[in-house]
Amino acid sequence: MDQAAFDSLIESWNQKLNALEADASVFERHFSTAFFKQMDMAADTLDRLDAQAFEDPLERLVSEVSGPAVVIGPDLRVASVNAEGKDAFGASQGMFLSLDCMTPETRMDFDALLRTHSGRGNRAQAIVQILDPDTDEPAFRAEAFLFKTSNQDGCYIVIRSLELDWTSEVSASLSHAFGMTEAEIEVAHQFFECCDLAKVAQSRGVSVHTVRTQMKTILSKTGATSQAELTRLFSMVASRQMLQTRGLISEWQDPLGREKIIITGAGRRIAWTWMGAKDGTPAIFLRGMAMGYLLPENAERKLKRAGIKLLIPSRPGYGNSSLHGELPVLEDNRASLHAFLVEMGLKGCVGIGLSDGIIPLLAQQDKDPDTFSALVSVGFNGCLNRAAFRKLPVPQATLLRLARTAPRLLELIAKIGQRMIQRYGVDWYLDRAHASTPLDLQICRNPATATLVRDACSHLVVQGTRTFVRDMQMFHAPVDGAIDRLAIPILSMVPTEDGLFDLDEYRQLEARNSRVKVLPVPDSADLLIYQQTDFIMDRIIEIVSGHRQ
Repeated sequence: MDQAAFDSLIESWNQKLNALEADASVFERHFSTAFFKQMDMAADTLDRLDAQAFEDPLERLVSEVSGPAVVIGPDLRVASVNAEGKDAFGASQGMFLSLDCMTPETRMDFDALLRTHSGRGNRAQAIVQILDPDTDEPAFRAEAFLFKTSNQDGCYIVIRSLELDWTSEVSASLSHAFGMTEAEIEVAHQFFECCDLAKVAQSRGVSVHTVRTQMKTILSKTGATSQAELTRLFSMVASRQMLQTRGLISEWQDPLGREKIIITGAGRRIAWTWMGAKDGTPAIFLRGMAMGYLLPENAERKLKRAGIKLLIPSRPGYGNSSLHGELPVLEDNRASLHAFLVEMGLKGCVGIGLSDGIIPLLAQQDKDPDTFSALVSVGFNGCLNRAAFRKLPVPQATLLRLARTAPRLLELIAKIGQRMIQRYGVDWYLDRAHASTPLDLQICRNPATATLVRDACSHLVVQGTRTFVRDMQMFHAPVDGAIDRLAIPILSMVPTEDGLFDLDEYRQLEARNSRVKVLPVPDSADLLIYQQTDFIMDRIIEIVSGHRQ
């Protein structure tokens, strides 16, 4: 579970592969049966180990309190939320939080906090009143404050319930830590319950001046600089006494709130959602690995204006779509896509694939040349440029080579990686995945776009590591013949700053089939869908509009 050891493990396998490069049918002959038994035992051990406590800073923020909690980016998109928060705030990961969940009076305090985030104010925290979504009546108080992770360039905004039980252990903690008297603790307790000095004075039968004087003493003893900070301190003390009932991390759900699930006669589950114009011209959109579940908000606005509806099925093993391991990975993906097209009654529409999402589209088109009228590929994909594999950074190249030669070992490494993500957080994975591309790191370190990438990661790992392994295998899928036989146009939009771009190599692809057109996307890398959203969506809209039925 050591970070340096994990990196060393990848480098060691890179060296071994360099020395023993061979096809999958003979690779395992280089190792003893006992070796693979040890690897299988290690994988089994990882499966049986208890899950580690969350070290991801955003997940920890929402899991260490027993009440509703949510973390949002500067654009109000949810980055993390616990189970209670999903119901109380009416938003799941990836959705936008509506500020209508707050009372108008406290909304002003929250707006002041937002101005601080944008550099136009100095309000570090706020206490807000959250409304019941059913009755529209005040339901509970919550603290709101700014939070910056170690590797982020900006701040997230945290909203967490302050409705915690004040137990005798809380009083004892305050007495021990700050030397507060019984009277002061009682004043603190009553203030925590109502946040109103006049009500505290009335319940105690003393003047407001007396209570205000006691509060000054409490502020001095605790070191708090404001009543809001004091309330937050009391909340922290109370929550520490309730860790045994801390909130659970919510399960992944479609952040668009539109997901439907098709169950085929063969028992296959196909989860799907959509973006754009509700009754617009349909087009199929297949996501890539850990990329593109949610598109930036301006993408949906463009689709709506153009009258286009992207139908977005989750590929096998992603989100709530079932994976069928008895099938080869390419056939599993193609069969799922075909079943979805049949269910939706689609024929002759445009198919769009992000990264490896283009591979099932090519396979289905090769099997039935009437499936699509045109294809669009967004991002690097090995099937369109095999030569680029040799230029991949060592971690990605090693995992891809293991996918072809020793998937059992890749499964073990994926399980180790998953536990590392649980321990060190999603940002740990994103930093390593995009270490060689500064443009991608900018996306991952900006809270406004990091929320999009984090949700795409959640969509990938919700069913475990097997989907990751199979997707790595699919990069090697034999679809070269499908490209050569393609009789419809395909536009391949490729990033120029991913370290793999070579225009001459792509021109060779165009020479193989005149239907193929390569379009370099400037100032973009692996996460180009977030870096050049307008550029890419404009091309997609042009193609879909040109093939309206």
